[in-house]
Amino acid sequence: MQDRVKILIVGHGVLGVDVLNFLSQSGKPYDLHVGARDVPRASLRANQAMCTALNLGHHPTIEVAAMDLMNVEATAERLAALRPDIIFNATTLHSWWVITQLPPDAYQQIDRACGGVWTPMHLVLVRRLMKAVREAGLQSVVVNASYADVTNAALAAEGLSPTIGIGNVANAVPGIRLAAAHLLGCEVKAIDVRFFAQHYVSDRIQRTGSTNGAPYHLTIYRDCQKTRPEEVDHDLIFANVVERFRRVGGIEGNSVTASSATAVLRALADRVERVVHAPGPLGLVGGYPVRVAPRGISIDLPEGLSLDDAVEINRKCQKYDGIEAVESDGTVRFTAESAEIMRELLGYDCDAMAPDECEDRANELTAKYAEYRRRFE
Repeated sequence: MQDRVKILIVGHGVLGVDVLNFLSQSGKPYDLHVGARDVPRASLRANQAMCTALNLGHHPTIEVAAMDLMNVEATAERLAALRPDIIFNATTLHSWWVITQLPPDAYQQIDRACGGVWTPMHLVLVRRLMKAVREAGLQSVVVNASYADVTNAALAAEGLSPTIGIGNVANAVPGIRLAAAHLLGCEVKAIDVRFFAQHYVSDRIQRTGSTNGAPYHLTIYRDCQKTRPEEVDHDLIFANVVERFRRVGGIEGNSVTASSATAVLRALADRVERVVHAPGPLGLVGGYPVRVAPRGISIDLPEGLSLDDAVEINRKCQKYDGIEAVESDGTVRFTAESAEIMRELLGYDCDAMAPDECEDRANELTAKYAEYRRRFE
């Protein structure tokens, strides 16, 4: 009998707990573990997940272990003892929803800088986790939820890139499929897509029904046949995403991100061939359709699109998110416009950041953002 797949979820915030619940209720006999600094609180959430799953007829086992990613040596020891097949990083120093809790005017001002400027906050913990994985000598598959569009590529320069990310490009796919099915007058199960886009595009489509001019590539299939451009207009699809198929946003809408993460984790754990959408696969910038198979992962390219073209779309697209480039040495260079907004609002001066500078930059940004927030209290 094959050993159960051991999945370690690091972090027990909103995303980590939602994913834990989805996996617990999957009916699959996964060996689930949670790594957390606050073991008592994580244990409460693990017990909650088990109780909920039992009500639904499932019988998961969940173990909680002390884990502080800032302590690389101790984390490596814990990982070496546990030897997980899959590690899901659900940690960050600055969750995406934090700035949405500001008063509307303050939020709108800082949101102009876009998501890329927070890269230092997203990079610190996953970088330390990957160092611990390497120190433990593990071959675990690492799935990263922390702005993988950029962090995975930055870490690749150090040989520390996680295998794949979650969310972002994947979050827009269900709405696109629903809208395409509606416009084509067919059942949604007949619709499949291959969507290439950086975080900015998936975010804007769901907020505004438009890409705001940012590049992307979208191929739509109906009953496995590629549709023609005249059959379905992308602008109409995106408009329907925020009109007819508008969904709950913010923290309340986190289940879509969590379900995208669960789809990636289950594809890996079930060791079957499946296509998912995800950011940062194989250390690439941006988001892609990814074919997960027992032999590994690959980018699932539609006819007529090369990998070089797909990567270039994401490189151009990331500029709309405040990222000028992720250079070959891992340096993340921010756009002049986004860097200037952060200087103006927070007094935070950062045009570029090498991976080994991320902790100092994150500490500085934490302090500057706290000052900014206090102005509105």
